[in-house]
Amino acid sequence: MKDRAYNQTHLLVFLFIIFCLIKITVIKHLPLINDEAYTLTISRYFSLSYFDHPPLMMWISYPLHLLEVLQSHIFRVPFIGFGLLTSFFLYKITSKLYSKEAGTVSAILYFISPFFFFSGGLFIVPDASLNFSVAGATYIAIRLIFYKEDNIYLWILLGLLLSIAFLSKYQAYLFGITLLMAFFIWRRHVLFTKNFYISLLISILGLLPVFLWNMENNFDSFNFHGKRSSFGFDLIHIINSIFAQLFLLLPTTGFLIITSLMKNKKLITVNEKFLILLSLPTIIIFNILILFSDNSFSHWSMVGWMLLIPVGSNQLILMKSYKHHLVTLKVASVFFIVVMISGILIHAKTGFITRSFDQKLPRWDNTRELLDWEHIADILTKTLQKKELESLATLNWYDSGQLTAAFNYEHLVNVIGPNGNHFKYIDQTRKKFTTLIDVRLLHGNKHVDLLEKIQPYGYDITNKVDIPFYRGIRRYGIISIISIEKIQ
Repeated sequence: MKDRAYNQTHLLVFLFIIFCLIKITVIKHLPLINDEAYTLTISRYFSLSYFDHPPLMMWISYPLHLLEVLQSHIFRVPFIGFGLLTSFFLYKITSKLYSKEAGTVSAILYFISPFFFFSGGLFIVPDASLNFSVAGATYIAIRLIFYKEDNIYLWILLGLLLSIAFLSKYQAYLFGITLLMAFFIWRRHVLFTKNFYISLLISILGLLPVFLWNMENNFDSFNFHGKRSSFGFDLIHIINSIFAQLFLLLPTTGFLIITSLMKNKKLITVNEKFLILLSLPTIIIFNILILFSDNSFSHWSMVGWMLLIPVGSNQLILMKSYKHHLVTLKVASVFFIVVMISGILIHAKTGFITRSFDQKLPRWDNTRELLDWEHIADILTKTLQKKELESLATLNWYDSGQLTAAFNYEHLVNVIGPNGNHFKYIDQTRKKFTTLIDVRLLHGNKHVDLLEKIQPYGYDITNKVDIPFYRGIRRYGIISIISIEKIQ
């Protein structure tokens, strides 16, 4: 038994080293996505909280800005750490509830999931710290509820992890409520102990920055998220969202989770009921939001699916027939995902997939999220004078974030109009802009009247210059440099 435990530990250490090396290898080769560029831009301006997310993600990046770190991939290192720690906590949860073999499978399933690989442990997005803190809090709660450990350090750790969760993403609020329900159902007497109150107080500290900032800013964050439901039924959006969740999780992992939940209710253990209680509200509520809004995103429910990975892992271990077939299918699906993502990245730089098309590119050939913004920033630097570069604006937060990051933060590109997100809370002393930058793909949306868009905000257009930019050898988009002036 000792030899088996020894080998299991070595296998786990080996896996985590492999996980880390793979992420360190790819970290430089993935361009900044829009959310990352925006985060890095606004995190240069310290705030108690931020418009669209709680502040932890920005707080983590802020010290690196103070150290004048310019290599964008360095900012991803803490988020890789969160991803590895999440895998470790899933291993501990599954080992505690089932077996170390199932725990190892859990760590692997988390790592190979497309969403958890990137957003859960590489990209500069709040899901990484959310997943880490939720998985960690779940593990500590299992020890407190089902193993009846009452060490004060466990309660303090639970409070700290919940505080981190509340500082990460708003989905954590729902998790906190369901965790409180779990304590009430399975160990309610601890709700009246000193240790519980200490843990509760520590967790509440994670709520304070967000609520204080919102109180000072008309509860803009809550209003923004509250208005995201359009109450429109879009069947295509619903179908796409369901398939997207399966893709982000991996269909084979989804199959394991769903089949494990479909077994006889009498066979579902108390521990599994605990995980179901913590996970299903998130999955159900955010999928209901998908039903009533075409402005919802499939990844909102992923932290719920994460908490069911231990159940799916045990299902795989217990399978007697078709286990090898499923493992083979999973390996094939991972290989397919790697090839597909690699192909998209190469296509974003070269356009090799549609190179044989006629001059007009198909509408589906949209790699805007992966544009070479450094190339665009270089064109603007060579074209514009210093005074113009110091007074740039776009019409949305993602272009402004990408351009500011591409300029190595030498020039803050602000936003005109309602799509500024947190940009409207920084650099408020500069309200006059002289140059509007509009970046569009050749096959983009229908013609947009830019004058119509900026006039309500007190600006007029005096001149417009269009400069083409290329993807590979083909023209792919237009950079519009628009001189604007304040309407008297």
